Amino acid sequence: MNFLKKFEQKMNRFAIGGIINYVCAMLAMGTVLYLVAPGFLNYLILNPIAIMHGQVWRILTFFVYPPAFTGGNPMGYILFNALAIYCIRSFGMIVEQVWGKFRFNCYIILGVLLNVAASLFMYLVVGFPMVLTPVYLVYSFFFVFALMFPDMQVLLMMVLPLKAKWIAYAEAAVYIYYFVKGDIYTRVQIFVCILHMFIFFGWMVLAGETSYKQKKRQKDFQKKIKPMVSNKTGHKCAVCGRTDKDSPGMEFRYCSKCEGSYEYCMDHLYTHQHVKKPDSPPIVS
Repeated sequence: MNFLKKFEQKMNRFAIGGIINYVCAMLAMGTVLYLVAPGFLNYLILNPIAIMHGQVWRILTFFVYPPAFTGGNPMGYILFNALAIYCIRSFGMIVEQVWGKFRFNCYIILGVLLNVAASLFMYLVVGFPMVLTPVYLVYSFFFVFALMFPDMQVLLMMVLPLKAKWIAYAEAAVYIYYFVKGDIYTRVQIFVCILHMFIFFGWMVLAGETSYKQKKRQKDFQKKIKPMVSNKTGHKCAVCGRTDKDSPGMEFRYCSKCEGSYEYCMDHLYTHQHVKKPDSPPIVS
C-alpha cells in the first residue's frame, strides 16, 4: 500500500545501517558473560517481573544472550557460539542488503516487541512469568534468507554444500519437534517466531514487495554474489581502493542497489553513494 512506502521513505534516514553488527556484538557479550559472570545476565535478560518494576533497559539488552549451548565443555561452547554468531551475521547482512536497512531494522524491532509483548502477556494475563530469549529471532534470519534464495548453495557447518531450502526444511522439522515435545517456554518462543515472520511478510505483501521489482532485486543480488563466491582473490573497494591483499581480514560485498558490479569494503558498504545509470531514477537506500 502507498502509505507504507511513504512511511518507509520518510523514516529511512533514521534507520541504522549494519544493525546486524550490533546484534552480534550483544550476542558475543552474552556468550562471554555466561562463562565469566552468569549471574550478571540476570540483570539483562527479558524478565517481565523486573520490567514491570521499572527495569526497562532489559528491552534494549534483549540480545545479550548466548545463541547456543553445548554442555559443560567451555572450548566447545565458545567455538559453537562463535560459529553461530558468524552465520547469523552472514545471513543477516545478506538479508539487509536485499531488503534495505529500514525493512531490516523493522524486522528486528518487531521481533523484539513481539517477544516483550508475549512475555508481559504470559505474566499479566496468564499469571506465568516467562523469560524469553532472542535465540529463535536471530535464527529466523536464515529462514528469511532461504525464502528469498531457496536454491542458493551454502556450506553447512562451513563444510557440506547444500541448497538453502533443504537446510531450512531441516530446521523447520526441528522447530516442529521442539514445539510438540518442548516445554511452555519453547512453545511460546517458537510461536512468537512464526507469528513474527507472518506479520512482517504480510506487511511486505501489503506494500507490494512481492512483486516483480522485489524478485528482480533478488535475481540481481544472486548474479552479483556469484563472482564473490567463486573468486578468492581480487576484491577491491570501489570507494577507497582497498584490496583483499592490503587488508587480508577485511570482508568485501557487492551492493544490490548499485547498477553494475560494484564491490565495497565493510567500511563503505553502508555509507557509499549508490551508483546508477544516467537515465535511471534516484535510488533510495
